[in-house]
Amino acid sequence: MSWNLKEIYKALNKKFNYTENIEFQKISIDSREISADDFFIPIVGKKYDGHDFISDVSDFGVKACLVENKKNYKIKNSSIHKIFVKNTLESLQKLATYARKKNKSLHMICITGSSGKTSLKEWTGKILQKRVNTYFNPGNFNNEIGMPLSLVNMPINTEVCILELGMNCKGEIKKLTKIASPTISIITNIGLAHIGNFIDPKDIAREKASIYDFLNEESFALIPNDSPYSKLLIKRATSKTQNIVLFGIEENSDSSFNKIKENKFIFSIFGKKVSLTKKNYFKYWEENSLIILIILYILKFNFVDFKKSIESLKPLYGRGEKIKIFKNKKKFFLIDETYNSSPHTLKYAILNANQILKKNQKLVLVIGDMLELGKFSEELHFKISDIVKKVSPKLLVTIGSFSKIISDNAKPNLKTFHYKTYHMVYERLIEEIDDNDIVMIKGSNSINLSKICEKLKEK
Repeated sequence: MSWNLKEIYKALNKKFNYTENIEFQKISIDSREISADDFFIPIVGKKYDGHDFISDVSDFGVKACLVENKKNYKIKNSSIHKIFVKNTLESLQKLATYARKKNKSLHMICITGSSGKTSLKEWTGKILQKRVNTYFNPGNFNNEIGMPLSLVNMPINTEVCILELGMNCKGEIKKLTKIASPTISIITNIGLAHIGNFIDPKDIAREKASIYDFLNEESFALIPNDSPYSKLLIKRATSKTQNIVLFGIEENSDSSFNKIKENKFIFSIFGKKVSLTKKNYFKYWEENSLIILIILYILKFNFVDFKKSIESLKPLYGRGEKIKIFKNKKKFFLIDETYNSSPHTLKYAILNANQILKKNQKLVLVIGDMLELGKFSEELHFKISDIVKKVSPKLLVTIGSFSKIISDNAKPNLKTFHYKTYHMVYERLIEEIDDNDIVMIKGSNSINLSKICEKLKEK
């Protein structure tokens, strides 16, 4: 939406006593990318304090900003219009709540889950925007800063908004859901990502279930019926709405899919059959296509109009992209899974890579640490070693600290190498890779395995 000074005062419950009503192009928190027509909100972070850059944005031409009451001393010789607030992050969230309430007819789709949620958000957005004014939060703008920032900059003519809600700690999903006020709430799955911040897996399920807490009787709750916590999720959702959609491969699911050939699937959406062909290799296509079809059903679209778009979906960068590599007179295939890693996603990345092997191909696994697992780290890395032994790759390379557990337990039957950092891995791979090999690389983002992929992709 477009903002002006008077409306910002109104959204923050403050009196407007000025004659000049400044118009703003958008709301920004980044002094490096701000435009002169933007309204600036200085966020106080762990490393930086946005108040340190108010004088800079003022010199650039920005006309107004928020300022925390105790931070005025940081602003020197600036003519910028200042709105004083107790907390700038909370004020950003108030503006987001106001923006949401202004568009009462909006279809608001909120997505959370341990894996697959970013791909689902991006794919759903790109499919729907061909037919209806659709907006979705950019990249990984899914936390207490990024999601509200996305919402305050949502175009006023938006008919469908799709927001991904991330979760690192307790209370985060509930806070974001309250701001977004969804009409459709979706949990893709319940896994062990960020388990280090929670008591146990059930604790994660309870937290994610709060995405259903602000539904009303006309809203829809989409629940993964294959999850061991489906009963918990159903109980939470039915306290708000009776429009419950159970999806998955379980027989009692309202919507499900069946594989009938190698890449051919039949989807059943409340009894309506849809045949789709998977044209690109990557994980979560089946599960996310099922959810997309349910969304289309709820929004009363014709499946036929979207069939080609769903079949043509491709993996996002670092999330299962399969690339043909020519290096040192060798041709092999890289599966780039380096965006992030968790026990659930790593398990399926390994199994999926093994599944597409042809008779003349061998598998190379490069696995980095899975982080934020807390007291469960050793146990969950050990369990991955069982999956690795099951697929029996020709080579296993592990990087980090906890991943050494995987390589140690894969011995002596597998050829393995372990490195503390990624720096020497590229040279080892070039020595070991043969023609037609499939190389799957996956680890938590901060392990920097994307650097290896970048070197492999270099021509």
